[in-house]
Amino acid sequence: MMRIAIPLADGDVAPHVGHCRSYLIADVEDGKVVHTEEVANPGHGPGGPPPVFLANQGVNLVLAWGIPQHARELFRRHGVEYIVGCHGEARRVLQDYLAGTLKLTDQGLEGDGCSCH
Repeated sequence: MMRIAIPLADGDVAPHVGHCRSYLIADVEDGKVVHTEEVANPGHGPGGPPPVFLANQGVNLVLAWGIPQHARELFRRHGVEYIVGCHGEARRVLQDYLAGTLKLTDQGLEGDGCSCH
């Protein structure tokens, strides 16, 4: 089984992996979504910073628009892969990823993969 997390902003992929209100977490088996849940982002509170929190949730892959360098390093340290440049409605991004048709963008992304720093 694979667990995929997507930072959410009103159903779309949030612009920042750590500053979203919640994450869509999907359990995937044999290329199909078998369960989804929305999990609140604890911020930098209980559970550690968002990359550590997601790793502790068993997430293997994060589909995001932007991830700053320090968060990328935390994901790597915890064995969580990530894809940046994802945009649009989160459930569509998930389906496109699973279908192999995910289109990425770097529009608005700066050097560290986050336009907010």
